Amino acid sequence: MKALQSRIEGKVTLATDAGYEDLRRSLIWNQLTPMRYPQVVVQVASEQDVIEAVRFACTQNMTIAVRGGGHSWVGFSLCNESLLIDLGRLKRISIDYQTRTAVVQPAVTGQALNQQLAPHGLSFPVGHCQSVPLSGYLLNGGLGWNWNAWGPACFSVEAAHVVLADGSLVVANQEQHADLLWAIRGGGPGFFGVVTQYLLKLYPMPRAITTSTYFYPLERMEEVGAWAGGIAGQLPQEIELAIFCAQAPPAFDEHCRSSNGFICILSATGFFDTHDEAVGTLSLLETCPVISECLRKDVNHPATMEALLDLGGRFWPELHRCLADTVWSNSPPEQQLAAVGDAFLQAPSPKSLALCAFSTGVGGRVAARPDAAFSMTASTLLLSYAIWERPEDDDVNADWHRKTIAELNRFAVGYYVGESDIVEEPARAERSFAPANWQRLQALRRTYDPDGRFHCDFRGS
Repeated sequence: MKALQSRIEGKVTLATDAGYEDLRRSLIWNQLTPMRYPQVVVQVASEQDVIEAVRFACTQNMTIAVRGGGHSWVGFSLCNESLLIDLGRLKRISIDYQTRTAVVQPAVTGQALNQQLAPHGLSFPVGHCQSVPLSGYLLNGGLGWNWNAWGPACFSVEAAHVVLADGSLVVANQEQHADLLWAIRGGGPGFFGVVTQYLLKLYPMPRAITTSTYFYPLERMEEVGAWAGGIAGQLPQEIELAIFCAQAPPAFDEHCRSSNGFICILSATGFFDTHDEAVGTLSLLETCPVISECLRKDVNHPATMEALLDLGGRFWPELHRCLADTVWSNSPPEQQLAAVGDAFLQAPSPKSLALCAFSTGVGGRVAARPDAAFSMTASTLLLSYAIWERPEDDDVNADWHRKTIAELNRFAVGYYVGESDIVEEPARAERSFAPANWQRLQALRRTYDPDGRFHCDFRGS
């Protein structure tokens, strides 16, 4: 290990070193840190550091795990007895405003990228939560802001630098190593290499981002869901439409006593170029058959991408303990939301939430996907999050989460690999892809990593 430290700019920490446990816990955003222990953590400071770390692991016959930004709900990068390459120091951004492209390193957050793009009228489908780094987000697919129109973020990856299992550095694009580029576009956390930088396609920033929000009693969520499922196809793909089951604001306490403090929130965000276009399109939300029972509405509210990112941070707060899972479904939304409503009547934590996101437009933008590993979609994406603060509440929240997901699984046609518990339920990894794409991923793994150097054990062992 001393030899490795002498060859890199970054830092090598062994499991026996002072400060190891604090470092291990800091590598995971979720405060519910998995009890899995790398043998050594290499905090790289450059692309060359990554090459040296991979070559060292090969000489020592060690499994390599990779941490992009640590925002995995299940802490997938924590692997027992592994050499963990931490990319968290790689945060450079380079923007070419003429070609509308960006070169970003893996630990760049969506907020940091947006702050450089927005003043120049450019944007990218970054994650809904401002602190999400790009690396794992892109590899998992990247269902970010305006993804119905712009597509999952991985569709906008045009090239990448990849360190392979033998320590060699290659460029993956449409002309060379196109199969690697295909895998980078949504191949998931078991990717068989280390991506050290991405070339991203950028988009003009919509000039009239507009939100409309409606608060309904929880007992009306099924009816709102049935109606929303009916209009989703009538809305343009530039609208993000979702129904949340979330903690009610204090002003609605008296309306939510019978619903365990939870409320139904209908949210629509439009990415338009004129306010008139936004107002005209969002007016369709006024046709909800139970609009008379709406407790409050905030319609046609101008927004910025920065404001949207701040909002996401409120739903998914920092320094909390979390469990998450997702279900792609073609079942009637009212059936899915009925199961959600029943579950949240028993939710032990008021900070937990669920949401049902609808594919808008004719089939959604994902119908026009480029060549990509990302391949599992449906008419809705149903997500449930158990969120709490105290360790003593772990068991009751974990038990509730397991029961909730067991109910929601009845509606599943597949999963989103970026927010599914592929450690507890490894079979969900395969069901996060079309069968042909899953088989191709496994074949590419055998080609590029024949010795199984990179951690891809979805059981977490």
